[in-house]
Amino acid sequence: MTVDFLVFPQWQGSDSARAMRLVDGADLLAHDLPSSNTHRVEVRSGAGDNLGTSVRRLSSVLSNRDSALAVLHTLTQPTITVGGDCASDLAGVTHAVATHGADNLAVVWFDAHGDLNAADDSPSGAFSGMVLRTLLGEGESPYNAETPIDPARLILVGGRDYGDAELAVIERLGIRLVSSLEVDDGVTVAETVADAVRATGSSHAYLHIDLDVLDPAEFESVHVPVPFGLTVSQLTASIRAVRATAELAGAGICEFAPADVDAAGDDLTTVLRVIAALTSTPTD
Repeated sequence: MTVDFLVFPQWQGSDSARAMRLVDGADLLAHDLPSSNTHRVEVRSGAGDNLGTSVRRLSSVLSNRDSALAVLHTLTQPTITVGGDCASDLAGVTHAVATHGADNLAVVWFDAHGDLNAADDSPSGAFSGMVLRTLLGEGESPYNAETPIDPARLILVGGRDYGDAELAVIERLGIRLVSSLEVDDGVTVAETVADAVRATGSSHAYLHIDLDVLDPAEFESVHVPVPFGLTVSQLTASIRAVRATAELAGAGICEFAPADVDAAGDDLTTVLRVIAALTSTPTD
């Protein structure tokens, strides 16, 4: 499958003291992407301010979002955004909703965390922890989604570190959860995810992939590792299963934060395997 790539080294949405490692991760990935269809968002260099809200660095997050959307609007193929914190996917999902419609778009959120905080209950004030709540139309001005995604078409996969406020949102909106463990009698995570996407009736799917969805024993280059995650094989199989069920509307690969270039080796190979799963020809 032919896609475009968007290198988006945003760090201002992160709550990590080592957020600049995301820039290094994005740069490493850029070296392995085809130059002919790879584009880059020039993110703001400064931290930015909160614009009178309780969201840290909000001015930079919004400026970066607008810069990414300007590039996305020029592209005609499904786009895989790489690099950056989870808030970098605000632009990708917004563009997919505008292109395909919220009533025809499944959103598969591979993430150890919910990203469902509101500004008032966020423990950090970092926008990465609020991005999905914003995309559901429950954010605040000036950053709330104009066209929210449909919670009935949202599937959270591999989550295992939800706060109480996030669990309340999941229950209230009836959001579908898929465990990182095998479910039922021999039914795999990939089959369960594909069934969940199929049940939405959506023709297209957007895949958000925070690499902390992976088990730390298999992937180390993230800021907040959480035990008992997906294996690499479970993740890539799930991606391929979604691809066989719905057309790819786009994807975001977030939170690649290697400690240094030398430490990135095996983890960089893993990210390239994820990209291969996204771009391979789907099979039934």
